[in-house]
Parts: sequence; structure tokens; C-alpha cells
Amino acid sequence: MTEPVSIAPTVAAGTRALDGITILDLTHIGAGPLATSMLGDMGAEVIKVEPRGTGDPTRGYDEVFPGADSSYFLGINRSKKSVALDLKSEAGMQVIHRLLDRCDVVIENYRPGALRRLGLDYDTVQRRKPTIVYCSISAFGPDGPYVDRPGMDIIVQGLGGIMGITGEAGRPPVKVGPPIADFMGSYLAAYGISLALLARERHGIGQLVTISLLDGQIAALANYITGFHVTGKPDVPQGGGHPQIVPYQVFAARDGYLIVACLTEGFWRNMCRVLKQEQLLTDPRFETNKVRTANRGELIPMLSEIFETKTRAEWVEILSAADVPCGPVNKLGDTFSDPQVQHNRMVEKLQHPKAGTISVPGVVVKMSATPGRISAPPPMLGEHTEAVLAGLGYSATEIAAMRGAHVI
Repeated sequence: MTEPVSIAPTVAAGTRALDGITILDLTHIGAGPLATSMLGDMGAEVIKVEPRGTGDPTRGYDEVFPGADSSYFLGINRSKKSVALDLKSEAGMQVIHRLLDRCDVVIENYRPGALRRLGLDYDTVQRRKPTIVYCSISAFGPDGPYVDRPGMDIIVQGLGGIMGITGEAGRPPVKVGPPIADFMGSYLAAYGISLALLARERHGIGQLVTISLLDGQIAALANYITGFHVTGKPDVPQGGGHPQIVPYQVFAARDGYLIVACLTEGFWRNMCRVLKQEQLLTDPRFETNKVRTANRGELIPMLSEIFETKTRAEWVEILSAADVPCGPVNKLGDTFSDPQVQHNRMVEKLQHPKAGTISVPGVVVKMSATPGRISAPPPMLGEHTEAVLAGLGYSATEIAAMRGAHVI
């Protein structure tokens, strides 16, 4: 007797996971716009509503592309449409209400309470549309002792402990290069919105998703928090090293810097053998990670002297062949031209009507059946205003009247 053949469901080529989902994007600066770009890559129609005349403040951050928007804005606002609107006008709010009736998701990152005055807070929107997924991003949370404080990436990096453990011991704190609090908030927002859409699909409910940039920074301390609450350590910046694993750090090579990361005892043994330092394997100071961590001050200078004798490329070849985790510390040019980065298509080139050819991050989540793709370059301010209004049912005469009244 033959077994029945199971035929897996299929989808049409080009289908994306969020096709048919419409998002009203009320975010600006860094925490939020990257989230909606990621969701737009996955097929959502993202309608970014910006203040008429000025737009998202990041549009003016730099002049890398003369006559066009800043490189900052262009880097985080792909795959969406822009509507320029005066939200202080009655006609502008009527447009918002029509958008709300059409949208599945609202995402905003205004200071807590700011949208309540416009009737765009979750409670008001939820009464209008109970199935709405509403994502609110703030620096510190929707309530609590810091709710009225202005917050931004660098402040949250400091408050959340990231800066306090970044940099070299004995030197001033160092901010993580990218706005990691803003961008982690964006990743969490995209994750939370996706979960809420799944819950709506399964249970027919809408809900509020709250994202705190501070919470994201605390979550990033997952490998610190448990031990710290027992020992009070580690709380000292380790520079290019690791507080709990040795050797797991940056070493100077002959032509730059190299990372060697012996996460397990097996990797440690492989490294000692390929470096012809087998005596370290039986040295009681270095036999286990626990004692190596205690005696890092004696071990690291020994290893440093060895790694300074060859180039980064030479060490990567030697160590990789011995199954020792390693890699170069790249400058941006090295990173963007790296063969693995290129293979993963993590730098995509787009054509922008004013900036010309621009490079943006590629689609970071790879999906086999419904792969994402960048559907449009970052929009110019108000580029899609008339098309979106027409899609909401406004006539050409009504659109012209709103333009004459400076609503759009």
C-alpha cells in the first residue's frame, strides 16, 4: 500500500508575506522609519505622513547628495510612500481619518501623550477601528518616572548601560557607532507588529504594541544581567575583549586588527596547537576558561606578541584552516566589499530621482516562499500625496482645493 503524497501549498511567484497590509506611518528620525521600511520590503503598503513643508527632520541632516534628501533619510526610508499633510487643519485630519479606515497598522514615535491632542492616540483610534494594530515607540515607555523626559538614541544608550560597558577600561564611555537604540527599537517594532498581525489573523483582535528604546537596550544585556545580579560583575569596559570568555577579543596584527574568539575549549585547544603553544594547554593558569578569565593579564600579552607577527589575511587563513573562529576588524569599505556580505545581497543599489544611484541595506530577513524585496527608493517629500488621496476617494477638484488651501 503506497503512502499518500503530501503536496505542500504554494504561492504565486512574487508574493510577499505582508501583501495586502496597509500601514499608516507616523514615525520620524531613526526609531520607527527603519521598521516601516522593513515591513514595506515584505509587501506592506507603507504610507508615511510627514509635516507639509518640512517633512521628516532627517531629510535635512546632511548634503551628501546636493539638492536631494540626506543620506541618513535615504538609508532608512525605502519601500514606502510619502504624503505631506498639515495635521493642524481640519481637512488634514479628515485625510488621516480616511487613512485610518483603510489601514491595518498605525505606528508612531511621538512623545507620550502628544497624539492624544489630535485624537490619534491608541484609545481613540481603537474605538474607531477595534481591529487596528497600533504600535507606539518611545524612549522610556508610555508611563513611569521618565515619561515626560525627551529621549533619544545616545541618551538611551547611556541610561541603558550599553555605553558604560563599551570602550577601553579607564577611558571615557563610547557610544556604539550606529544609533543602536533607535535601530533596535525599529527591529522590535517590526517584530511586535508582525506578532500582532498574526494574533489578529488567528483571533480577530487588534491591540496596542508598546516599544521602549530603553527596554531594547536592557534586553541586549542578556549575557550580562544574570551574572551581574549575583556577583556585581562584570561592569568594566573590556575594549575589544569579552568579560566572560578568554581569549575572545581583538588582537593587533601586522597590518591592522584581528578577532580571535575561542568560545569553547575545543577552539582553545585548536588555537594553541596551530600557534605551536601546546604548553598552554597544561599550564594551570590557562587550563579552563574560568582560570583563563582570572589570568587574562598574563595570557593576553603572550598571544598578542604572536599575532603581531603576521597580517590579518595570513592569520585568517591559518586559524580558519585549524577551525579557530577568527576574522578581520574591517573598515566600512572592507565590509561592504566583503564576498559574504555581497553574496547575502546586504547592500542594494537603487535609483533615486534626485540623488541618482544610492546604496541601502538589503532585505535582512530571508524567506523561502514569500521573499521580501525593496519595492521603491526612499520617497521625496509628498511624492505620493495626490495618488494616495485619489485612492481614498478624493476627486481632482478636492485635491486641488486642498493644495490651494495649503493642507497638502
